[in-house]
Amino acid sequence: MTPVQPDAGGIRGDVVLWPAAPVQRVGTDGSRPYPARIQVMDGAGRVVADVKTDAAGRFALPLPPGAYTLHPVSDVAGPRAPAQSVVVERGRFTPVRVTYDSGIR
Repeated sequence: MTPVQPDAGGIRGDVVLWPAAPVQRVGTDGSRPYPARIQVMDGAGRVVADVKTDAAGRFALPLPPGAYTLHPVSDVAGPRAPAQSVVVERGRFTPVRVTYDSGIR
């Protein structure tokens, strides 16, 4: 996980693969942690960060205040996740969850 300054703002999140199995167990959300790479773009469409999650699918990224778009990176044949918008406020980490679709149905 990326080291973070205690008073910094940014995004902190986790990445999951869903569904993780063709049959969901009672009491679970049917997902599992998914290590991935996320590109972060500013309002002008420039890549301002490229972050890799840890093995448990977690990441933290200090960023200046502003609006950003997260673009999950996928291999050609791999699971896909949609882009999502996030707003970072000064001194606050915005929580995000990125969900890759496994294609299992």
